[in-house]
Amino acid sequence: MIAAASQPAGLLTPNGTFVAELIAFILMILILGKYAYPRIIAAATDREKKIEAGLRAAQESEERLARVQEQVEKTLEEARAQAREILNRSHGEATTEAKEVIAKARSDAEALIERARTEIAGERDRAIQDLRNEVASLVVASTQRLLGDTLDAKAQRRLIDQALTKVADNPSPKAEQN
Repeated sequence: MIAAASQPAGLLTPNGTFVAELIAFILMILILGKYAYPRIIAAATDREKKIEAGLRAAQESEERLARVQEQVEKTLEEARAQAREILNRSHGEATTEAKEVIAKARSDAEALIERARTEIAGERDRAIQDLRNEVASLVVASTQRLLGDTLDAKAQRRLIDQALTKVADNPSPKAEQN
């Protein structure tokens, strides 16, 4: 047998090592198949399921995000439309209020002007009345000096009326300038 051991062994030549290796390989496959492979396959299956669940969740999140973005855009557009409407309404109200304020100011100014005209006319009438009274007093005083005599009330009245008629017919140049 020594002679057989010295012969070179080929790849397919069965010998003791080959049988031991074959038995070890089969045992290893059986042990791995019974204990290790089911755990590896279960871990890979779990990982695959988690990845699929993560992909589904990501896809659902993207879809929700797209819906939320659409809702946000819709809400923003509604808000913009409401803002434009509010601005237009405010502008219209401001214009209306400005017109009302201007109309009220005009009517107040016209009322003030009319009141001033009334007051001026009243003052003018009082001034004319005061002037007539003063002219009457001066006419009576000058008549008394000229005549040196007191006139009765009827004669005084007649003279005063004549003087006032002359003053009214011939206004002074100063009165015409004013």
